[in-house]
Amino acid sequence: MKLVFLHSSDTHGFLLPTDYQDKDNYNAPFSLSRVSAAIKAEKEKYGADNVVVTDSGDCLQGSPLASYAHTVKDFSALKKFTDAYNEVGYDARCLGNHDFNFGLDYLTYYIDNNRADIINDNVLDEETNVPAFGREYKILEKNGIKIGLLGVTTQYIPHWEPKENVEGLKFVSAYEKVKHYAEILRPQVDVLAVMYHGGFESDPESGEATEPHRGENEGYKILTEIPEVDVFLTGHQHRRLNLVTKNTAIVQPGYRGEAIAEVILDIDDQTKKINSMTTKLIDTKDYDPDQKIVDTVKELDQNTQKWLDHPIANLNEPAPIENAMKGRLEGAPFVNLLQQMQIWFTKADVSATAVMSETAKGFDKEVTMRDVLLNYPYANQLCRVKLTGKQLRHIIEHSAGFLKKNGDQITFLDRWIKPKPLLYHFDVFYPVEYEADISKPAGQRLTKLKLHGQDIEDDKIYHLAVNNYRAMGGGFYPEYSMDKIEFTLDKDYVQMFSEYLTHGPIKVDTKKNYKFY
Repeated sequence: MKLVFLHSSDTHGFLLPTDYQDKDNYNAPFSLSRVSAAIKAEKEKYGADNVVVTDSGDCLQGSPLASYAHTVKDFSALKKFTDAYNEVGYDARCLGNHDFNFGLDYLTYYIDNNRADIINDNVLDEETNVPAFGREYKILEKNGIKIGLLGVTTQYIPHWEPKENVEGLKFVSAYEKVKHYAEILRPQVDVLAVMYHGGFESDPESGEATEPHRGENEGYKILTEIPEVDVFLTGHQHRRLNLVTKNTAIVQPGYRGEAIAEVILDIDDQTKKINSMTTKLIDTKDYDPDQKIVDTVKELDQNTQKWLDHPIANLNEPAPIENAMKGRLEGAPFVNLLQQMQIWFTKADVSATAVMSETAKGFDKEVTMRDVLLNYPYANQLCRVKLTGKQLRHIIEHSAGFLKKNGDQITFLDRWIKPKPLLYHFDVFYPVEYEADISKPAGQRLTKLKLHGQDIEDDKIYHLAVNNYRAMGGGFYPEYSMDKIEFTLDKDYVQMFSEYLTHGPIKVDTKKNYKFY
């Protein structure tokens, strides 16, 4: 017989096929509504009794609709949002790191109103050491085949979230918990599957390290050291993965519902042993949106569009960014405006930020909520960090290490582009004036680093404004640590832009303060 897994991940609240840049365009090649249609078509093809439907998190945050839903304080919008996910018909799900972005009350409501079982093995109550949400595992039966499901998320969540969003919780190694529960569950089932909101720290086939092994992603360790796992349903890295290696079927279905992942196991009817495994990704662009989801969120979507068009400020002059790549390498008025805002709120000496959206266009004179969310889509908070000049230099050197030189052209190293684009890790700094010679070895590239005309001094204390994701360890930068954070603002970037842009006349700094050569 055939046993089929259909898997989604990292839909990030994109319930309908739109990115909300053009309010009349609902033809985008992604969305939960397309995911649902694809899953229902495959279930009909194989028969519901042969199909297991799973999801590995990052649903609550990411889209403008998700941001709007969070502004409705009585949870009525979150109820409709959750109803849309319930319509897909998941058998089981696990949590993602961004599902913690809006706090524990919001997350708990979502979990409690989810019809699918939330499987959670490694987010524990810090006092009792038992799973704080959901259940430890699930055993379900399909045509006489017993399937065990485990669910884990990246243990790195406390490095990114403010303390109140993880209060009372303990995040432990996904590897350790999968190993523990696999030994318990494997004797009870014919097939063992793991949902993991995490990815691979090394290439699944070659074993070559693809990032520092700090615990954010433990997929390769799970794959190679826990042979009990048959099916590995992953997420977090937004990669498109489907392969069979080391007797394990591995999938990861991209981002925003652009695809669903399918694993097909051919199982012997008598022995219940797996004869063969195949994997593939099914692009959802070929499926019309599920009308039930469209109807469920129609009012929520309409309210989102009205909210996005609400003007929040008027600038004396535009603050554009021509395109994301050019903005990173050469700077842009919008990037400077963001830095100016961070300094205004924190009274820091220096500010660091990344270009957060590949489709960022910056601001025209009138700024709406849509403009803010399309340019800065993450639910980050702003921190002030205390550093020595030497530590600040190390941080800026690390950022310059993203780059390579081809003739006269400066580009990014391949590992920041593929297998997953990671350019939101590339920070630029303001108002320091700095230059980096990319022909020199990484770590020795800065040829100029001045603040207000004075060289940065190694032993002098400086204050840096930077988002909490970076300040708490995101992006593998040196020098950042929790003890260096002086304070974190209790505002997100939408709130900050609304306040900053309306506090009085703003002069957008248009000069370029850094150069790579």
